[in-house]
Amino acid sequence: MSKSKIRATILDIPAMDRYEIIKSAISRFNTAIEHSFFLEATALIESLICDRLESRIGELTHKSVEFGTLGDLLKKLNSIETDIELKKIMNNILYQWAGNRNIVIHQAAKIELGKKKDWNVFLRMAEATAKDGRKAFDNYNKQLQKLRRQKTSKKDI
Repeated sequence: MSKSKIRATILDIPAMDRYEIIKSAISRFNTAIEHSFFLEATALIESLICDRLESRIGELTHKSVEFGTLGDLLKKLNSIETDIELKKIMNNILYQWAGNRNIVIHQAAKIELGKKKDWNVFLRMAEATAKDGRKAFDNYNKQLQKLRRQKTSKKDI
């Protein structure tokens, strides 16, 4: 059994290093979308969403955070989140997106008994899922940054 991995925080690595990784992941996401690599785009945006969720868990608990699955992170964060807007994004957008993500990532080559699978229909769903994931990431990250700016400005007063 492998040892769990702990998420690095702003205390562990320079902010510019984290920024460069996020920027590179978003750039690769955009390239994947441009070339119709929607499963790759979905996996990349999920990683970015999980990073934000892990960051928020660490911020709220003041503890080290293990890398987790999207579902586990949403469940944990939903029980401790204090911001109403972030909770709305999690409950109204991210949970639904996670379900679509599961279909795209885990059922690409699966065919349900008694059903015909149309690859083009699946690709359209994969494209929508990847793009919806980007919107969800942007919404969550925007609200998270807003909260952090408010917290910083209160400290300055």
